[in-house]
Amino acid sequence: METCKNCGTEFEGNFCPNCGQRPNNGRIVFRESVRDVLEHYFDFDAPLFRTISGLIISPGKVVKEYIKGRRKSYSHPFRYFILVLAIYLIIKNLIDFDPIKTFSEVMGARKMPNPNALSTRGSNFFSNHINAFLLIYAFTIAVFAKLFNRKSGFYFVEYLSLGFFIVAQYMFFSIFITLSTIISPYFFLLNYFLILVYPSYVLIHFHEGKILSRIFKAFTVSVLAWLLYAFMGQSSAILIVLIFGL
Repeated sequence: METCKNCGTEFEGNFCPNCGQRPNNGRIVFRESVRDVLEHYFDFDAPLFRTISGLIISPGKVVKEYIKGRRKSYSHPFRYFILVLAIYLIIKNLIDFDPIKTFSEVMGARKMPNPNALSTRGSNFFSNHINAFLLIYAFTIAVFAKLFNRKSGFYFVEYLSLGFFIVAQYMFFSIFITLSTIISPYFFLLNYFLILVYPSYVLIHFHEGKILSRIFKAFTVSVLAWLLYAFMGQSSAILIVLIFGL
């Protein structure tokens, strides 16, 4: 039997049944501190690898099981998004990745727009912080998925969870695409292919019905969601630049 250092309850197992604290020896050690931070802020104690592999192999099953109550079997969608975003930003800084410069290399040298123009500054801000703006994409996916599948029985907030799973997994793939630009900047173009194909893939697996109808709805939702996201993201970036004088 263990005695919980937090509430004094005697128990057996990995967690106190009264307050949920793990057993400890009453001292703070480095490994325990790191584990606690990862678990608290990033949901690292959840089966992260099951979430990652599931969103590749059977994304519809993962999202539906999470919605239906298997919350401990998969990572929380928003925390998964934050974790992947943190990893992406670390790698981006380590390799000094510049999306604007990389895109220019791929498209070839051409006349650059006025760097002091508001639209140009807004575009640059949007491009440099595009992964943070993907929060908007999760929202637009949820909006159009709900509109095109009103009889599905899923709530809007459940579609929002679906949206966060999609953008988080897209960012997971984007990490490897970003690393591959070290070999060739042309790998960067895979982002544009993936950002439309992967959401369609998930939506096809998530919904039921005739396959042609699911493909049509999924692709239409992905395109409309991306267009609205691009418009809202660019507009928000220009507004931020205008307000803060960036």
